[in-house]
Amino acid sequence: MCGIGGLFSTRPIDSVPVKESLTRMRTALDHRGPDGCGIQIFDHAALVHTRLAIIDVEGGQQPLHSPSGKTCIIFNGEIYNYGELRARLPDYPFRTRSDTEVIVALYETEGVEGWRRLRGMFAFALWDVLAGKGFLARDPLGIKPLFYREENGMLFFASEAKGILAHGGEKAIDLSALHRLLNFRYITGEDSLFSGISQLAPGKILRWDVGGSSQSLLAPLAEGGPTSLAEALQTAVQRHLVADVPVGCFLSGGIDSALVARLAVPHTALTSYTLKVGDDPLEASNAAATASWLGIPNHCRPFALDDPIAAHQTMVYHLETPKVNALQGMMLAEFTVGHVKVALSGLGSDELFYGYNAHQIMWLMQQATRLLPVNTNRFVASALDGMLAKKIAWSEPERALAMLAAAPDWARVYGVLRNVWDAPHLRRIVYGERLLDTNPPDCFDWLQARFPAGADAAQSMAEFELENKLVNDLLWQEDRMSMRVGLETRVPFLDWDLVRHARALSRSELMPYGQKKHALRRYARSVLSSDILRRRKSGFQMDIVTASQTLLKPVFDEYLSEERIACHRLFNGNFVRAVRARPPGKGLRWHVFLLYLMAQTHIFLETFHAG
Repeated sequence: MCGIGGLFSTRPIDSVPVKESLTRMRTALDHRGPDGCGIQIFDHAALVHTRLAIIDVEGGQQPLHSPSGKTCIIFNGEIYNYGELRARLPDYPFRTRSDTEVIVALYETEGVEGWRRLRGMFAFALWDVLAGKGFLARDPLGIKPLFYREENGMLFFASEAKGILAHGGEKAIDLSALHRLLNFRYITGEDSLFSGISQLAPGKILRWDVGGSSQSLLAPLAEGGPTSLAEALQTAVQRHLVADVPVGCFLSGGIDSALVARLAVPHTALTSYTLKVGDDPLEASNAAATASWLGIPNHCRPFALDDPIAAHQTMVYHLETPKVNALQGMMLAEFTVGHVKVALSGLGSDELFYGYNAHQIMWLMQQATRLLPVNTNRFVASALDGMLAKKIAWSEPERALAMLAAAPDWARVYGVLRNVWDAPHLRRIVYGERLLDTNPPDCFDWLQARFPAGADAAQSMAEFELENKLVNDLLWQEDRMSMRVGLETRVPFLDWDLVRHARALSRSELMPYGQKKHALRRYARSVLSSDILRRRKSGFQMDIVTASQTLLKPVFDEYLSEERIACHRLFNGNFVRAVRARPPGKGLRWHVFLLYLMAQTHIFLETFHAG
């Protein structure tokens, strides 16, 4: 796991100013790789690398040149099947034991098609010295980030946008991207919050030469693979234990992290790490009980901040975007890295195996729609809406009626369920003059164009979230909050062969009759205790309404002040004042989350001078 950056150029490179620029880029990415760094400059390319040493600690320095000198690579991530791939290439003159060199070997023996054999999480840049062409590639599930900007015959790229900003150029905020963020709670598509800086899409290869850039799909080979869910899960966890350093795991009170730990314990001396926060008050004690049952140590940290404002400034700097649930991940990673350099996470299970309440709600909505004519839904919703006493904009009853009225438009139902609120009257309530003047495109139109068409509403939701929310919300913050402190987080549930196996199953097999996580729980019964299986779903989630009155209050006071609202002109001060004046209650969750995003947007602007 590392930080990568650099540039490809159609013109010959002037090495002196480029080296200075690369040094600034390396400094911007140092947190991702505290164990080493390197710079390499060619006639038409320049590469910089900061290293977190996990495999071949002594011999895996980068940039890494092939034995022939024909190619050079910088790599972020891990290739879990690198041992198998080395065995496929007995005649290749490997000079290291690193997984990085396997990527080069595949390219020199099979071309870019060889990268279809990679199993792991990765983002890398490779320069073909002889051909004078460069490649950027990102893993099919988007586990590892990669950003780029094209300008004046040059392509700049980095693991984080701040690496590209180190070269100079525009730092303006993309207000359309911000508008979608405030609706979806994450950056959408291939956007970033910086105008002109994009993400390379998951599973894509970008090719660069003197003629410019082009992109193609990197589709993993579907060779063999596990024949059962049990085999797929066991193989995935064992793969993710490959390391030359100790491996730990995040542990909540639920079944996902417990399952990962249970499958890892026979193969390594595992330790577990827990944050004492959650929507279940027994989260920490349940995690401790799971660790005791597994026979592994459990280390727990309380959910507390010495300086909330400084913590959020740091968090937003590393995230490069506002986030509503990243604070917990930052605390947990900061705590864990004091013990290990690698941690396993249960992330991805809910997306693969239909584990959210939202999956169940989508299923229930579809069943109801099959029983009632569409016009009946709309009539009932309209009648109830007229009776609703609207004391505050976009209340929970109002959102429920909007879902009912939208069925069977599953894209819109899903959007409202996931807090997409975009409407002209709500824009006027929430936004200040800058966002209103921008008049960004409608978020529901964006969603309609990308939501999978299908007969099963819950399945369409699962496919959309695997390709969007998982990548730009959960994986984004998992990467940034762990790499901020040089911790490698691994996600066994997103092993490609396990993902392929799960996606081959129908929704009715994975969630029959609306039973969340049915297939995974059926397997878990054979390896976990009944006590663990009986616990209700929980996670490292904070009560945002209560937190806004306590832990987060200094942040709200500082960054939602009258002065800041007037200075940045993005948000409506009347809305902020109205929400903050109301007594706390669960019905304010959407409103307080929106305020939290607003406060962090002001931090973002002041951190990056992007206003």
